[in-house]
Amino acid sequence: MKNNFILTILSLTFSITTLSSCSTPSNSSNSINYIISGNKYAEKGDFTKSAEQYKLALKQEPNSNTAKRNLGLVLVKISKYKEAVALLNDVAPNYPKDSELYYFLGEANRGIGFEKESIKAYQYALNLNPNDLRTIKSLSWVYLKIGNYDQAENLIKKSYDKNPLDLQLMLIMTSIDVKKERYTKAIKKMQEFEKSEYKIVSRDQTTAETEKILLLNVLGNAYAGINDCNKAQKIFDIVLKSRPFLAPTLTDSAKCDLKTNNTIQARGKLEKAYSSEPDYPETLFLLGKIYTNHDPKKAAFYYKKFIEISSDDKNFEMESKQAQASLDQLQAKNFDSSKKSD
Repeated sequence: MKNNFILTILSLTFSITTLSSCSTPSNSSNSINYIISGNKYAEKGDFTKSAEQYKLALKQEPNSNTAKRNLGLVLVKISKYKEAVALLNDVAPNYPKDSELYYFLGEANRGIGFEKESIKAYQYALNLNPNDLRTIKSLSWVYLKIGNYDQAENLIKKSYDKNPLDLQLMLIMTSIDVKKERYTKAIKKMQEFEKSEYKIVSRDQTTAETEKILLLNVLGNAYAGINDCNKAQKIFDIVLKSRPFLAPTLTDSAKCDLKTNNTIQARGKLEKAYSSEPDYPETLFLLGKIYTNHDPKKAAFYYKKFIEISSDDKNFEMESKQAQASLDQLQAKNFDSSKKSD
């Protein structure tokens, strides 16, 4: 009998419905009206218009903490992270017990790649509101990204055990499993997702598609981890049908090709990944390996770029050492050949 299980998305960030409409005593009536209008747009999910209203409020009252706070929150929602960080840092001292502000400050810092600052903000938000699931998820994602897998797991496990069908919790937990090489556990956690033929339901189909692709990549890597490259490639193919230039999936698929000695096919996928995303670390590392024997100059180019990007990344600590050793050997051979030609 076909399993009718369908995953439902619970977004990592949700609509802002609690934007404060209070004002400082010095607020003009126009400023207050703009703030109220901005709140209404935010509640409807129209964050661009909401931001416009808060900016009008700030023209009336440049020192309005309420307008700055609320504008900072909606700027995060429309991915204007740098502006959001500046505003939220400015007003944060005035809202020491506002977990919402610190959560969005964490989101803004994460958006511009400031992991340390985002961790600090998320931790502050959790101190104020220890059971806030969205903050737990976001902080776990950052720990996962920077290679602190134990911290990510310790933070997320209790929430996952309570609700194993929450898509983001499943995604984070299975990603941790794959990073820790617990491939069979990851596959088991995703068995209902797999039985449902990878169906996800969400009001936001764009988000649903993105989350589905992320989960499929994890599942593909889990199968690759147990050396079932046939199953892994079928999963990667599903992703590549809708996102043919997605560098992570092309690279993961190429790794399976290399396992089965399909070097030419792997190289084609990696070159395609590189043209799509020139700074994707794993692509660079694998291209270096592929070209080492028959095109040392190309190999050296890719290794140098990989080391430049990933030397301080804990996730690629072992690969960085390998790349440096290979690069040293390539440069030594080149030096020897130059001496002989002289």
